Amino acid sequence: RAQDVSFAEEKKDNKCPPATANAELNTKNRNKAIKKLGYGPANPGLPNKEFWEKKAEMWDKIPVSEAKTMRCGNCAAFDISGKMKKCIQDGLKDDAETDSYETINAGQLGYCHMLKFKCASKRTCDAWVTGGPIK
Repeated sequence: RAQDVSFAEEKKDNKCPPATANAELNTKNRNKAIKKLGYGPANPGLPNKEFWEKKAEMWDKIPVSEAKTMRCGNCAAFDISGKMKKCIQDGLKDDAETDSYETINAGQLGYCHMLKFKCASKRTCDAWVTGGPIK
């Protein structure tokens, strides 16, 4: 199955991950991340007090202020390389109403290699790993 391809296999094949071009697969993988790994918050522009308190509790009761720094945008699995942005842009081009480059920038989109979907830099999940993004 396409979504089970490993990061090493994706890089070896030098192809775009399937979820960058398949909205249905991307949404399926994103929804799985929401349900199983606490991907969110739904609207990063809001305070989301309860969301961040839950994350802080999960991370061994760290301060909420620290939990808020653990975002997709600085996760080791978050890929914002030029190649990946091109994959995302090409995947969005099917919609003539959408300026794909503006969509990528507005959402600060990248690709999560662990969870296999396009994600927004201001969100987070329980699988967050220090050391990113991939540039």
